[in-house]
This record gives sequence, C-alpha cells and structure tokens, in this order.
Amino acid sequence: MMRILTALLVSLHPIRAEVLTAAHPSDELAVGKTVVWSPLFQATWDAMNAELGGKPLDVDPPNELMTRLDSFQWQPDKVMPEGAWKVWAGKATKGFLETVNREAAAITGEAQGPFRLLEEVPGGLACFGLLDREVEFQTAFFRSRTVPMRFGTKKTEVSYFGTNGRLSGGYGESVKVLAFRPVDGSHALEVSCKHGDDQVVFYRPPVVQDFSTACKWLRKWKKDYVANEELPGGWADRVLHEGDVVQVPYVSLDVTEDMAGRLQSRRSYGGEGDPWTIRRAEQVTRFELYEKGARVRVETSIEVDPFGGNSAPKPVPRKFIYDRPFFVFLWREGAEWPYFGAWIGDDSALKVFK
Repeated sequence: MMRILTALLVSLHPIRAEVLTAAHPSDELAVGKTVVWSPLFQATWDAMNAELGGKPLDVDPPNELMTRLDSFQWQPDKVMPEGAWKVWAGKATKGFLETVNREAAAITGEAQGPFRLLEEVPGGLACFGLLDREVEFQTAFFRSRTVPMRFGTKKTEVSYFGTNGRLSGGYGESVKVLAFRPVDGSHALEVSCKHGDDQVVFYRPPVVQDFSTACKWLRKWKKDYVANEELPGGWADRVLHEGDVVQVPYVSLDVTEDMAGRLQSRRSYGGEGDPWTIRRAEQVTRFELYEKGARVRVETSIEVDPFGGNSAPKPVPRKFIYDRPFFVFLWREGAEWPYFGAWIGDDSALKVFK
C-alpha cells in the first residue's frame, strides 16, 4: 500500500522533469523521456465498453488509438495482482462515486478513496480503476552510500542499489538472468519477491523500444528460460553468480496525465446515448523502486458524455548496470503482460546522489 515514504527515500531527492504516460503498450516512446504504462487503463477502457454494451459499432472520425484499445486482447485476472486492483463503471453520479471511493479505500487501507468527478453530467458514464501494490525482493540489495552512478549521456550522478563481488553469489536462488548480450549491451534480470507470484524485471534494451516490443522479448526469454543449461559461473549462466555486478538506480515518480485529447472521436454503440464522447481519460501514477523492493499506485478515471456532449481536451564476472535508459516491470508469474511498466528514458525520476 502507498504509505508515507521511509526516511531513506525522503533523503534521496528526485530529479524533477516531465514524465509521460502511455495509453497503450505500442505507443511510441518519446526519445529522452521517462514513460510509464499500466494495463489498468486498458481494464478501465474495457469496463467502459462493457457498460455501454460492448465494442462500438462506429467511431467517427476513425481514431487509431481507440482502435488499438478496442482490439487489445489480454487476460486481466492473470496479469493484474490478486486483491490489489479493481475497476468500476456506472452512471456519473455522487452516489456511484461514493460507492467507488468506499471500495477503493478498502483496497488501499486509507480513510477514503482518491476519485472525483469533473462534473455530474445527466446520463453520463464514469469509469475508474485502481492498482495499489507493494512488493519486497526475496533478497534485498545493497545501497551504494559513497559512490554514485553516472546515468545516461548526461552522466548525471544518481543514487543506486545492487550487489557485486562475492555477495552476488547469494542471489542465485532469487535472481534469474533472462538475457545477457555483451555485443549490443542489452541484458535482463528477473528478481523474485517474497509474497505471491510477483517479480520485478529489469531490461536494458539495445535501442529504444516500445512497451509492446519489450514485453515480447521478455515473454520469449521467460518462456525459453532453462535453469543451469550452461556451466555455473560462465558468461551464459542463467542465475546471478559470484563476481557479477548489478547496479540499479533508485526511481521515484509521481505523474498525472489526461489522455482525452487523443480520444476525441464520437463512439456509437447502437443504443441510448449515442454518440458518446470522452470528456476525461486521466491516469495518476506513483512508483518507487528501492533496494528492498518496489511500490506502485495507479488511478485511472474515464468520464464519457452521451449524445456527443462537450469534451475536454573466477567465475566470469558480468555487469548488469542500468546506467542508461531501461525498463522496469512488475509482473506476475505466468502472466502474458506485466501489471505495471516504466521506461526510465531520462534522469527525471531518479534520485540525486547526495
């Protein structure tokens, strides 16, 4: 659950800059920007469609993002963490909002839910989604207290955690090496968590990729993973071993984005209220990554107006050092998609080294 940050995290000041939100995993990532994505927005979109009778019969004018959202295929119950998420869809009334906030508070453990309505539109529809998850690494990493990481082309000095030398041999049961490709500098690690079937996956790609492409590679490597297919301690060892170096920067981000401007087409479902227009498509994301684990909180809100209403706009040592743009995912074992992803494309969400 999203609690007040520990003194450690408060002491590591984040670098402030713009963080963007992807509505769909195939959205092209802006170069030199940090971007977040969670299929919670997709789940909220699906709830909107279900409340309106299914997928629309007509979208005018054609809208490429709407098409991708309407056609996305996935299994939410296998992707999203059990008991830590929910979506709601109903009439945009104060009574419905009170119900949503009461149920949301039961998930977060807070006194009240976080949601609001822009406007109580007669006949309007409101859809909300919540993801609130905290995971703890099976084996915690170590914070570097004296030496900073130099991240990206700017070589910004940031705080990081990780392991090296003999200590890395203690992670053989909790850290899998999904990929290690020295030729192009790409690599991927899968870190087990203490409770449930959650994993934290780190992936440094050879070039900038969208979330969909990154997840395709990770699905392949996870599916093809075979433990100990190579001699222990070799460059192709599938687990972390003595002499390996892991360095991951601390991440802290808090971003709010309204994507309604990309979703301005009128949607007709063949029923009362046609055509429907998107007034609001907002996502609030808070994410922390640190030496003991990670926490994520995502809140989505979609408000839809009927009748085309107004819309708002010795071993062989290896190095797993995430000192240039990389992905971090929260992923359930066996799930086709992660339930949260972040592309750390710049230093805007990283902690200044002090």
